[in-house]
Amino acid sequence: MNMKAMCIFSAVVAGSATAGVVDFDFEAQAIGTVAGEMMTLNSQGVDVTFSATGLQIRDFGASFGGAGHVLSSENDSGPITAEFSSGVNFVSFENVINGRYDSEVDMIDGWAYDAADNLVDSFSGSTADFATLSGDIWRVVYQETDPGAGFVMDNFSFRVPAPSAMALLGMGGLMASRRRR
Repeated sequence: MNMKAMCIFSAVVAGSATAGVVDFDFEAQAIGTVAGEMMTLNSQGVDVTFSATGLQIRDFGASFGGAGHVLSSENDSGPITAEFSSGVNFVSFENVINGRYDSEVDMIDGWAYDAADNLVDSFSGSTADFATLSGDIWRVVYQETDPGAGFVMDNFSFRVPAPSAMALLGMGGLMASRRRR
């Protein structure tokens, strides 16, 4: 492949690079209180450490649409913190209690922080489907606005940023120069 073709190939690859989406549904976790109130899971090279007072895995069976295992805190009101070993650019989870338990409408506050602990995104409101935050995220905190209500986490997802286009172009250039020799 000549250098021009290699650069075009690199540009196409860089333009089509997508970020991976990771999903923890907590099914593989044992039901019960989590020892030390912390749990670290890993996917695609990123450690995610969940922590909360009374952190636990619960079984939400048929009465909650067959949700299965979910993550919750003591009394389900939070806060639940998730810390990432490297930056991610999107975080989301499903609150399976909302609208399924006596028509409960949960109001959740969520905050996302960068590596320097600066607030990069937040939300406050009903989480009828998925609670989503975006930005250069290293830590998120979720808490029920109404202490008398509660929320649980299922289908926790995050997106790892795609490799930069410049890095891929640089790799293409190196490959082209190596090929010439």
